[in-house]
Amino acid sequence: MAPLIPSAKATLSYPLYACDFDPLDANRLVVGGGGGAGRSGVGNKITVLDTSKSTELIEVSEADLSKDEDNVTSLAVGQRKGRATLVYAGVNSSPQDVERGKNTHFRVFGIEPAGGAKGKGKGKGKSGPAVEEKPSEYKIAEMGRSKLFESKEKDIYQRITRLSKPFAHQPQLGAVCTGRFTSPMSEIVLFDTSAIAPPNSRGGVQSNREAVDVDFIQTGDNEYMFAYCDVHDVYVKKITSKTDEDEPDLVYTTPGSRSPEKPAVPSFRAMRWLTKDLLLMLTNISRDSGAVLQILRLPPSGKGECRIAQSLRLPDRITKATGMAVANLTPPLNPSSPQDYTQFVIAVAGRDISLSLFKVDLQVEGAISLVTKIKAFKTFKDVHPMQITSLAFSNFVPPTHPVTASTPPQYLKLASVGVSNTVVVHTLPLFPVPLSVKRGQSKTPRYVVALPSTKAVFGGTVILSIIGVLIAAIFIQGILEVRGGVPVYLNARNHLPVIWQEALGRPYEFPPGYNTLTSAVPHPSDDVNYEEDSGSAVRLPGFFAKLKQGSSEGVYVLKEGPGGVKVAMHGEEEKHGGVKWEALSREQKEKWKGKLKAAGHWAEEMGETVLKGVVFGEIAGAVGQAVAGGL
Repeated sequence: MAPLIPSAKATLSYPLYACDFDPLDANRLVVGGGGGAGRSGVGNKITVLDTSKSTELIEVSEADLSKDEDNVTSLAVGQRKGRATLVYAGVNSSPQDVERGKNTHFRVFGIEPAGGAKGKGKGKGKSGPAVEEKPSEYKIAEMGRSKLFESKEKDIYQRITRLSKPFAHQPQLGAVCTGRFTSPMSEIVLFDTSAIAPPNSRGGVQSNREAVDVDFIQTGDNEYMFAYCDVHDVYVKKITSKTDEDEPDLVYTTPGSRSPEKPAVPSFRAMRWLTKDLLLMLTNISRDSGAVLQILRLPPSGKGECRIAQSLRLPDRITKATGMAVANLTPPLNPSSPQDYTQFVIAVAGRDISLSLFKVDLQVEGAISLVTKIKAFKTFKDVHPMQITSLAFSNFVPPTHPVTASTPPQYLKLASVGVSNTVVVHTLPLFPVPLSVKRGQSKTPRYVVALPSTKAVFGGTVILSIIGVLIAAIFIQGILEVRGGVPVYLNARNHLPVIWQEALGRPYEFPPGYNTLTSAVPHPSDDVNYEEDSGSAVRLPGFFAKLKQGSSEGVYVLKEGPGGVKVAMHGEEEKHGGVKWEALSREQKEKWKGKLKAAGHWAEEMGETVLKGVVFGEIAGAVGQAVAGGL
């Protein structure tokens, strides 16, 4: 049976640090990384993968970057320019150029169809060394490089590259952020993609704390909301053609603990816009004590402090989260349209190399929007051999309406990469949900993830387990009733044929009307031999049990033979040639008691009364031809 969420995995020749889907082609994934500048022997590369098959990743193009320069640290796939799909990446220049203050870290690559070219080729950028590429369906060429950061520090690199969601005939905004090894200072540069090298500047932000994450959401024609966070604070800025130089507003600060000891303050790890009023934050609790997903609601005026609309503590196994990606399954058709009913899918990468999936619904009633509780619905453990460095959802575009039986199945893809050279793509099935027009919802179906949540699976497992235990208990009770070992509650004997009752094993009690089929010739045991006699053979344990109970069903004859003490039961009128206990001499009585006592079937406290009525042979001779059974 195929899994509900199939996955595909590929192992490349270099460690991976960034990935992103083509926003105009959900089946095309771009990944990047490498071994950095030096003599590690591991190249710096950008690879294009075809993810159209849910169980296989196909490498369609790969570009070898300069080994003298740094590896790809971040990337984002943008819109097309002509036939080429633009990829914006962070790649530091060679150490020698960085020392001279010439770090052209901002790179733009173009991916376009190879057009029948065969053999190896060289893609030459407008400035800088050539980019070598492998023969494939696409060719990757560097289209430009520039320096956007004003800082003269030599240890900075382009840690974050983020683009706004693309809309047709609308400029796309982007942001790049510095990462530093020795200083917490941060620089954020905003730009639009109307130009390539260098891009058009849209202002920037200087901070004494390193930016943890940034994100955009477009709210109208040439209007955007930009948000960024450091470890403790969240800032929001509205961007229009007139507000590029405005400073961002502080909208939220993580509260510290009220402990008299050193304050334990949670730290932000990632952020994403859900709507223009809602921000999703991924927060790590201090001292690696866990992680939390929080949805912040901005004030209607856009000014002031946010309040927490929803919050969910992640499972305890996730002591620290390392990344997050979000997908909107019913995005607005244009930036000016209001957000309608939708479902957001959230992926969180944990330090335990797991991927946890969550969902949250947005309900819209007029001008009021409400978010439901965040619900977990799937967890993938040990996705990569080593640390997950980046993850991204494909850009889901719902099919044209109306949705009919001929509409093909819809999927959402989640890609993740790691330093173990591995890339994994999970394919999530989506299903249309018809909505109620009376409630003011959309007149056309929207798509949702229709997978059972973790709680639902756990509840179903518990219910099935209880049903299984009850069935087993009824089955065992029925067997024991047939065998006569328990009080009767189910009355199983009246419902099962006698032949079935025989198949369940020799019962402790025979059912009413059962005709015993006990053979006159008993089966031998390991320690006692049996001989045939005119009487019925009786095993010694059963015989002495009857003696202890004081029952008497005939004449019992005991004798001493080569196999030990033997016993047989005869009818009252049968000849057996034995002597009753009362007629035995004192010497014979003592010898018989010694024999029975040594065998463990008689004790002094039982007295001689139980032996009365039993017929004994001579202690050293044979009496009758009893068929005996022993221990």
